[in-house]
Amino acid sequence: MKKNKKLALSKLFRNDKFLIVFAFVSACILWFVFSQNSDRDSVTTITDIPINVELSQEAKDNGLEVFSKGSDTASVKISGNKITIGTIKAEDILVTASQTGTITSSNTYPLELKARQNSSKTNYTIESVDPGFVNVYVDRRRSVELTIKDNIKYEIQVDPTYYAGNPVYSTEKLVVSGPETEVLKVKSVAITGEISGKLKSTAEIEAQVVLYDSFGEEINSDYLTVSTRVVTVSVPILPEKTVPIKPAFSNAPTDIDTASIVKVEPSEITVAGPDTTLKTLQYVELPVIDFTKLNPDENGEYELDVNLPSDCRNISNVTKAKVTLKLDGYTTRQITLTDFKFKNVSADSTAKATTTDIAVVIAGPSDALSALTEADVTATVDLTSKGSDFVGSTEIPVEIKVDNGYCWVYGTYSVNVNVEKNNSSSG
Repeated sequence: MKKNKKLALSKLFRNDKFLIVFAFVSACILWFVFSQNSDRDSVTTITDIPINVELSQEAKDNGLEVFSKGSDTASVKISGNKITIGTIKAEDILVTASQTGTITSSNTYPLELKARQNSSKTNYTIESVDPGFVNVYVDRRRSVELTIKDNIKYEIQVDPTYYAGNPVYSTEKLVVSGPETEVLKVKSVAITGEISGKLKSTAEIEAQVVLYDSFGEEINSDYLTVSTRVVTVSVPILPEKTVPIKPAFSNAPTDIDTASIVKVEPSEITVAGPDTTLKTLQYVELPVIDFTKLNPDENGEYELDVNLPSDCRNISNVTKAKVTLKLDGYTTRQITLTDFKFKNVSADSTAKATTTDIAVVIAGPSDALSALTEADVTATVDLTSKGSDFVGSTEIPVEIKVDNGYCWVYGTYSVNVNVEKNNSSSG
């Protein structure tokens, strides 16, 4: 009998007319149930709603700003039509702190939170706000720049042929900023870490930044920001090399062996630097000594700066070298020149020296100077700098050469020159 009922029911559900009627009746029942419940009030909680704290204009003018609200978000319980409240989102509700007008100075203020509708969706009621109060921390913003202290533990060993330089920091100053009350507590800033071991190359670590108060206690404040919390510290480990210190000369006589008349103290220097630099560094050259400024009757000693390649360290700590020129038997002699040669004068112009003569000081060994005649000294005026169209009077430096490889010209000289266009070229 039961089997027959099952067969009849199965047959019934295969009937299209029955299925249409069954679906219609079911839909009506569901609609009735849903419509009965839709008018009933329901309660729900909207979370993660941002808390808004708006300071008065007076507080803003006094430089005050909010550094903490205790909580950045709130939850709001609402009630209303089930369909309506199901569409409410966090942005549809505005949560604000009341009584902000009482904020006039740096302090922490307990403020009540209130919520209100913030969109066109209004068919619901706000029941409560959680939290009901927040502690709002208000202060003026301040920044201070501090030089870092090195609290790194160094336990390194270096090969005798290498040099350990002083630590190098990615920055030597840090900026601490935040609420004025908190910033004023910071009295020093240091970096901590450890560099150890046997080193043959530059060592580097990322050192942590630590803030300290006036009692030397570490400061950990969420309100403070530091321009960087990590400082790269490197200890350069460089190979050493000892090289000679050599003087350099300009306008030196061709036949004088400058090495035979010069003495340098110290004569060498120990430097440290990268391998690539040291391989090409054969000596350290001093600033140039110009023979045109060398008067053997007056001076022969110079104190010159020792300049190294930018990537090298001065291990000897030699910053200056004394250069002494051994000029015994050297003197000076004055020769008057009246004949001047010209070069680079345009073809349509004529140049003439209006200076009749110049007294030139020649320096050198006494015997070479004694044999020197005016014919051994030539004076040339080069008009290149004036250009081919120059006309008129001007002063031009004179190039003076001595036909004796042991003598040189002391000083610089000029003559007045007049340049005119040739008559044949006019018109």
